[in-house]
This record gives sequence, structure tokens and C-alpha cells, in this order.
Amino acid sequence: MATPDDPHEEHQPTVAELEEQVEQTRADLADTVEALAAKADVTGRAKHKAEEVVQHARTSAEVTAGQAAQAVANARDQLTDDRGKPTPAALGGAGGLLVLGLVVVAVVVWRRRR
Repeated sequence: MATPDDPHEEHQPTVAELEEQVEQTRADLADTVEALAAKADVTGRAKHKAEEVVQHARTSAEVTAGQAAQAVANARDQLTDDRGKPTPAALGGAGGLLVLGLVVVAVVVWRRRR
């Protein structure tokens, strides 16, 4: 004879339990169908990915523009005095670049004539 605590005794579900199981199964099935539909929507996924890439590019461009503006401001601060005039070091560097450019041009012209 089986006792109430006997693990071999099968539990007969009630109508309410069966209805709850059916509702849960329907909800699970609906979730599965939605997930499969989303995976099958290649166009929608491609558009979503494209939107993500565009947003990332915009963000990167904004960050880069901000960094460039800051670099220009820092360079201006370092190369000019309080009145906005070039510092002697800036003039010396510009002069050095000018001389270097002239030397490069002279070498190129000299090589072409040979």
C-alpha cells in the first residue's frame, strides 16, 4: 500500500494546474516564435547593425573633432605669447622647417638636372 509520502505514487494534476501548464507552454511558444522571427528578419537585423555602425562613427568623429580642437588650442597656447604673437621658439622652429624645405627643394632640383 502506498503512503502519502511515497515517491513512487504519481501526482494527478488538477484542472487548474493543467490550465496553468498550458498557458505557460503557450507563452514559451510565443517567445520562441518571436525569437525565430527576429532571427529570420535579415533586413531588419542589417538595418539595426547599420544604425549601430553609423552611430559609432558619429561618436568617434565627435570625439576626434574634440581632440583635434584641443590639440590646436594647446599648440596655439604653446606657440604664442599672451598677446597672440609667436614666441621665439615658434619662430625658430618655423625658420628651421623653412630652411629644411628649401634644402629638400634644392636637392630635388639638383638631382633632376644631373
